[in-house]
Amino acid sequence: MVMTSYGDLSDDMMVEILSRLPVKSLMRFRCVCKSWNDLVKDPNFIYKHLQKDDNIRLTVSCTYKNPYDTDPFNALISYSSVLPDKTLSDLHYQDFEPVMDGLHIGPFDGIFLLLRNDTNVILWNVSMNEYRVVPECTAHFPRNTTANSSNFGLGLDPATNDFKLVLILTLIDEERQEIDYSPVAVYNFTTNCWRDLGGFQKSYDYRFDSSHDAYLNGLFYWVVRRPDCYKEILTFSMSEEVFRVIEGPNIPQFLNYYESAMRPWMLGIYEECLSLLYSEDISHSFEVWMMKGGSWSKYLTFGPFVETYRARGFWRRGEFLLESSDKRLVLYDSIYQEMRDLGINGLWFSVKILKESLITVRKEDA
Repeated sequence: MVMTSYGDLSDDMMVEILSRLPVKSLMRFRCVCKSWNDLVKDPNFIYKHLQKDDNIRLTVSCTYKNPYDTDPFNALISYSSVLPDKTLSDLHYQDFEPVMDGLHIGPFDGIFLLLRNDTNVILWNVSMNEYRVVPECTAHFPRNTTANSSNFGLGLDPATNDFKLVLILTLIDEERQEIDYSPVAVYNFTTNCWRDLGGFQKSYDYRFDSSHDAYLNGLFYWVVRRPDCYKEILTFSMSEEVFRVIEGPNIPQFLNYYESAMRPWMLGIYEECLSLLYSEDISHSFEVWMMKGGSWSKYLTFGPFVETYRARGFWRRGEFLLESSDKRLVLYDSIYQEMRDLGINGLWFSVKILKESLITVRKEDA
């Protein structure tokens, strides 16, 4: 990471200041000098910028009932949007629905995956408004099998400073039964190519909970459920390109579908650690667990509340997103023990953190 000193500020201080700025500002500053232009393309700076709380936004996908439509088949409205203010005080949102019409996943490090089918993907960097049509993956399947579903992860390979997209396919046979083998392929941003990793032999018929995943320091994490509803965490190393299964924290496991679904494991990055937000008592109180040094420890408990809530995600330090029993999105500040209604109501919510991202998805020869 090369910089030219500017006035009385050291290179390190200038990098620190620039890493806290929005993407749009950094795009304008590329013309200031060559070193700044090189800096915003540097993978180390891009990753540093991604870690700053200054550059996070909240995305909300919501379905609600149209109060003016009496037709029960036409009465539901869905939208996807981003709230532009990290304090969540400005609730004027940018509507993404025209772009994200159809199946989408993410965001992963500021990038949405717009899916045309299980193996055909468009990358969209929201902050830079860049798109890339990824070549269709042609993974090799065992005979008489077809793809039934796909799961993705995206992150930086710290060994090569290249960003990678990993694809895991679930296969079914001619009788529509899942098989215990999952093809895996990795897409490199620099080469614009997929590589077939063969696959991995599943110990169990895992179900991925794709809304509860996370990336940290070269590892991608998914919450997975075995057929008996026992939950584990599947990891993928972006450098070694290998999978491992790790146990979750020491919390009760509920081995029937309803009780397990009512107590989701919400993965996220909190205080720069892999963390898990969990409610044991049907959402009256919550626990935050952190992984440090390879082991889990309970970091925080908040509640109990009189009202029932569902965890929707981590926000900034001490703040958590919850959904009330009457379908309102609220922000809880565990430090000041304050609850704030965000004025968003709906029948169903999906809430994700959007990191403003300098990861370019535009090909160099475009």
